Amino acid sequence: MRRQPCRRQLSYNSRGDANRGVTVVEFTLVAPIFFLMLFAAMEFAIAGTIRSTANNAAYEAARQVVVPGASHRQGIDEAERIMSIVGVRSMAVDVNPAVIDETTRQVTIDIAIPYSENAFFTPWFMGDVTIRSTCTLNTERSDGT
Repeated sequence: MRRQPCRRQLSYNSRGDANRGVTVVEFTLVAPIFFLMLFAAMEFAIAGTIRSTANNAAYEAARQVVVPGASHRQGIDEAERIMSIVGVRSMAVDVNPAVIDETTRQVTIDIAIPYSENAFFTPWFMGDVTIRSTCTLNTERSDGT
């Protein structure tokens, strides 16, 4: 017959209590660094999303105004519509030239977004950065030839 090993219940001794104390100290040293890196990653991800969407908004707004009969207001409205998708609340959209007629050959859309006014939480790493995006397209107007 095989003998069963004797099972003992382990109790914490002074060495086990010391190990728990070391764990608490390590956590207090590592946690601030971990959360700092986590918030930095979140802030840069949000800024990258805004920048990428601003590039797309400038292009789509320029596409709106290069067709015959379009006005500069249509470009501004399109840029604001696209940027509202990612929650941008304040931005400046500039259409150059302001008056688009049959002689206009190029249209430039410039979007400026102050990051500090559009961040989801207080920006610690980017501060007062302004995210800019510009797109210039040739118009689709014919000179009759």
